[in-house]
Amino acid sequence: MTVCRLDSGEVDGDGMTARAAPIIRRIRETIETIRPGTGSRHRHVAAALAVTVATLLMLAVRDALGILNVALIYLLICFVLALTAGAGPAALAAVLSFLTYNYFFIPPFHTFTIGRANHVLALIVYLLVAIVTAQLVAKVRAGTAEVEREQRRTALLYELNAALIGDVTLDQILATIVERVVHVYGSETCRILLPNPDADGELQVRARYPLSISTTIDRQNLVVAAWAMDRREPAGQSTTGRRVRVPHGSRQPTFSPLQRRDRDVLYLPIATAERVVGVLEVTGKPGGGRFGSEDEQLLTSFANQAALALERARLSEEAARTAALAQSDELKSALLAAVSHDLRTPLATIKTSTTSLLDPVVDWNPQERDDFLRGIDEETDRLTLMVGNLLDLSRIEGGVLRPDKEWYDAAEVIEDVAGRLAPRANQRSHLLKTVVAADLPLVRFDYVEIAQVLMNLGENALKYTPPGTEVTLAARLVSGAIELTVRDTGPGIGPKDLPHLFDKFYRAEQTGRVSGTGIGLAIAKGLVEAHGGRIWAESRVGEGTTFRFTLPLSDPGNRGAPT
Repeated sequence: MTVCRLDSGEVDGDGMTARAAPIIRRIRETIETIRPGTGSRHRHVAAALAVTVATLLMLAVRDALGILNVALIYLLICFVLALTAGAGPAALAAVLSFLTYNYFFIPPFHTFTIGRANHVLALIVYLLVAIVTAQLVAKVRAGTAEVEREQRRTALLYELNAALIGDVTLDQILATIVERVVHVYGSETCRILLPNPDADGELQVRARYPLSISTTIDRQNLVVAAWAMDRREPAGQSTTGRRVRVPHGSRQPTFSPLQRRDRDVLYLPIATAERVVGVLEVTGKPGGGRFGSEDEQLLTSFANQAALALERARLSEEAARTAALAQSDELKSALLAAVSHDLRTPLATIKTSTTSLLDPVVDWNPQERDDFLRGIDEETDRLTLMVGNLLDLSRIEGGVLRPDKEWYDAAEVIEDVAGRLAPRANQRSHLLKTVVAADLPLVRFDYVEIAQVLMNLGENALKYTPPGTEVTLAARLVSGAIELTVRDTGPGIGPKDLPHLFDKFYRAEQTGRVSGTGIGLAIAKGLVEAHGGRIWAESRVGEGTTFRFTLPLSDPGNRGAPT
């Protein structure tokens, strides 16, 4: 059996442990009611309560404990308070325990008089140890809390960035930010307020979470949000009666007093380096209470992400606008160059023929009149085709091309186009052939547009190949599509020109002597892609050229081909 000598007598160690165990347990339960998020005044009250409860419990077994064990229990209380409540409550507990230790446990009892000199030293050493230990433990706790805050902030930013990676539109990014503020940070609601350019810059709700909350901004919220946006500083409405939370050192706001609210609301400016683009509204701190500097720092990270998203959207919009303007200028320049060159010849022919026919001095015979009229008719058709191609190109560039699809037989359109190309083929002594595979299924396409694609490809083959060459129009079934082909046996196209054949206004060097605007293949490409197919060219110099395009058999807007 262990016996401890404690200046007033001998105490059974095992018995003392048994008596002290319920005391320590009760004290621990009292201390565990203290949380780091508790208010400073509440933490000090809880510290005083912990010392009081410990004192009352130890008084019941004072004779069995001995003054050394009392000191250890008080020291343990200070240590736990430093860990849970901070340096202030722990220091308060050290002073209070020093007084109660002297008053209740150092003879003579119930007086601050100290009967023995060694007790004076024990009390002084206890007070110093309690305060120093509390301060050291509190510093360790504060450092640990700071590390935990940084880890949490890093984790929140990581989660937010991970969530934003897959979002492409501005609305999706802003919706993700407000959703993460609620789910990850833990607020009750969150909204992003942006100026409405159509309403003189008045703030409006651009994103909110949960979606059940209102999109209306009341007068009080609007005033505080506008103040935060104008000053580039956080502001908010508090349940404690304070009108606005203003950073230290800032001037007080000039707007009128605000009514008391059910929950704290914090407004953080969404700002870039150059301007403020909006406000992040966060309602309800996790666990209740007022928003502190730590909350501001964390939520500012979300506001910065929103600012980056808005800035990226603005830059993307400006880049797209700049690219569209550059493309438009390029198109206008190319169009002007092509039209000025290709319109000159037919207009000159029409003008010459018309002027000649209207000349009263010359008496033209019927054959000559027919030649003039035939020239006017051909050049007018040429101008009509050119204008039609330009209109088609503008529809394709504008994204308004909508094919009018119906069920057709590919063989039908092949034979129709071959019939239209036959006069020109005969005029240039070309051999025009058609090869259509048997039992082709019906396919949905716009008959006029696909016929135009075949006509453009066929006319190119007849125009750029020497007289007497063979031109073949073919159709066959490939994997999940009908493939239509226009093949010639002309000189072919060089590898340098082949990748650019479908570019607007592009013309190969060897075709410079042949009239044309260079937009026929670009139009064909746009029409085929509008049907969900693809078009490409295959060629070898000296062996001819083959143009192929596909029409998919499956159509998402239809259940299947008619039977």
